Amino acid sequence: MHAVLRALLVGLVTAPVCAFAADEKLLIELNTFESTENRCKINLLAENKATVALDSMKLDLVLLGTDGGVMRRLIMEMGPIRPVKTVLRAFLVDAECRQIGAILVNDVTACVPGEPGACLDGLGLSSRLKGVRLYK
Repeated sequence: MHAVLRALLVGLVTAPVCAFAADEKLLIELNTFESTENRCKINLLAENKATVALDSMKLDLVLLGTDGGVMRRLIMEMGPIRPVKTVLRAFLVDAECRQIGAILVNDVTACVPGEPGACLDGLGLSSRLKGVRLYK
């Protein structure tokens, strides 16, 4: 009886941690670029398909130029996102939008609830911009 209760308790505690480990529980779309005074505003749509809230997810992003060279590296906070909800996250970079050829999700540096590696595995990525790739 105690073993059954212990197993149930462990399952309840670890379920939120594993919620983002399944296939593509968080979809991120590179939606648009907006040029502003020699800076580029990058708009990302993030859809939480999980049944638990994402309190925090910090992405280690690398912006690559159209020539493939590294332009910038930055950390972007995607959370919080309620369960089964889509949000817009925007950030500015000191670069002209036309110079950006790709964005690499290099890593997930923080993920709550969850483990960064599992959260990285659970990311689904896409881009609406022709010629600009979002990938991991």
